[in-house]
Amino acid sequence: MILKDQQPREPEKRREILKHAMIVFGSRGFQNATISEIARNAQVGDATIYEYFKSKEDMLLAIPVAVTEELVSEIGEHMMGIKGAFNKLRKFVWWYLNFFEKNPEYASIVLLELKTSRTYISTKAYQAARTFYQVLLEIIKEGLEEGEIGKEVNCYIARSLCVGAIEHITIRWLLKDKKYSLTQYCDELTDLLIKALKNEGC
Repeated sequence: MILKDQQPREPEKRREILKHAMIVFGSRGFQNATISEIARNAQVGDATIYEYFKSKEDMLLAIPVAVTEELVSEIGEHMMGIKGAFNKLRKFVWWYLNFFEKNPEYASIVLLELKTSRTYISTKAYQAARTFYQVLLEIIKEGLEEGEIGKEVNCYIARSLCVGAIEHITIRWLLKDKKYSLTQYCDELTDLLIKALKNEGC
């Protein structure tokens, strides 16, 4: 569950509006969704929406910013006690696929709506995504420092490889109407990533 009720940094009403906006945007798409529909679902008036957001686009971009704070905290907890970069990588892949599977509306917003926008890279939503993927970058850097990952590996390209693979699998899942489990691909995908990154001398 994302955008949890106990999140203290978000005013309760704003957080509630974002929850319903995520559902509407995720199920109907940004272009088809309306402020009135989101307001109706959140049980507030249209005017209340504009107290918190300048526009429909402003609301869309606010979703990943709010969610990322929770994601960074949660993935950090999941990594505690795990030794070794490749073990952490496997956990990251499983956790992220599982997160998308449980939150398909969010996956749809980020992967089908935002990442296809030319202006995405200049938004706070993009900066939020970079903050989250810093977790993955640190795992890769750990692997380089410990010698699990080949020293010739560029850590930023390696991160792009991992992110791209996870997101491609998720996009295909979204376009195929979510008819199967995403997490079934965790081990096969992680094994391929490890094979690509592994220090052959180990």
